[in-house]
Amino acid sequence: MRLNIHSRRVLATGKLFYYFKKLNYTPEPSFSNATAPIGLRPPTTTCTAGPTTHSALLPRPRTQPRQPLAQSNGASRPLHTTTSRAISWGGLFGRKKKPASSNTADVAAGLSGDLSRAKTRQELKDRMTSPGLSASPLLASELEQQGEDGGTASKPLKTSAARNEIGTSLLQSDLQRALDPDPRSRVRWERKMVVRHVSRMLDPKGQETREERLARTERQLLHKSMPIPTSTKKLVHLARQISGKTLEDALVQMRFSKKKMAKEVLWHLEEARDMAVVERGMGLGRVQKQNEADGEGAEASSPNAIKIETKDGRWLEITDPSRMYIDQAWVGKGIWRSAVTEYRARGRRNTRWSPSAFLSVVLKEEKTRIRQYDERLAKEAKKAPWVHLPNRPVTAQRPYYSW
Repeated sequence: MRLNIHSRRVLATGKLFYYFKKLNYTPEPSFSNATAPIGLRPPTTTCTAGPTTHSALLPRPRTQPRQPLAQSNGASRPLHTTTSRAISWGGLFGRKKKPASSNTADVAAGLSGDLSRAKTRQELKDRMTSPGLSASPLLASELEQQGEDGGTASKPLKTSAARNEIGTSLLQSDLQRALDPDPRSRVRWERKMVVRHVSRMLDPKGQETREERLARTERQLLHKSMPIPTSTKKLVHLARQISGKTLEDALVQMRFSKKKMAKEVLWHLEEARDMAVVERGMGLGRVQKQNEADGEGAEASSPNAIKIETKDGRWLEITDPSRMYIDQAWVGKGIWRSAVTEYRARGRRNTRWSPSAFLSVVLKEEKTRIRQYDERLAKEAKKAPWVHLPNRPVTAQRPYYSW
């Protein structure tokens, strides 16, 4: 049997009152009209729920008095007890925009930015060369306001030999914290090593080993690069090319090389050179002689050239024993950068891995090659004389013994 719309509304209203009766809800008399639209909430519809001692499944007895409707200030409570709120769809289809970086960011934010822009580099230079208070982002606006009002603005610092190209100070007092972050620990360690060395030298059986003597008199630096996006098979050719050459010759070779990773090797060689000069004091022999000559008021005399033969048979002429050269250079495998899936025919697929490699170099001074050459000459001189075999043809050669 098919019901019309009016019959359906009457049936739905009856079911709704039945459920209200079970839950002890008391609707308003205005909502009891069967012709009220189903699914709409009239603004005057209210319902209240009160505690009862009877079970919620049993009908309420007729003798119980009806509870009064709860209304406050003429406002009506909606039919549903849950609080409705607007749904925000912005978290699903968009992201919150990050605040734009201000011009008064700190130096770390400037270094992480795009240094290829001239404006960014100039702002970073101004922050690093300005005094301590003016470099603070909190006081930057106040100082700019003072300059606009006619106050004393900060004057630009004069460039001198004590500052580099970006304006940072190169004085020993300013770089002391970077070069010697924990002086007390360093002094304790040096004292411990001196006591150990003296106590062993005072011992009748104690003596300095050859490795310790070389470590005390000669300087070297082992530098390992970051992972380079290439394979060891390609990087090993560049390592063999620079091995045994002086640092200046190796930099020239990498500068004009056609290899793609030659620029990366050039950058790492320059980094190793800077670390050797700053941390180990390598390659400063000519500079020290020039400073001594300037202090005495005389010109620096040209040192005598020393000719040596390397292990591979090449002859070199050395004028500066503190000149750096690449003693060893080798490569090693790094971490895998990425894996790309290649789909083939018949449902098959391959995985192509992108490798990475690192370059390690050992920098030494020419004093080491001079010592090695002298040791080879001394070893040959120690050999006892011997009589060479006569250079004549073998005669009376037979396939059996002749005695």
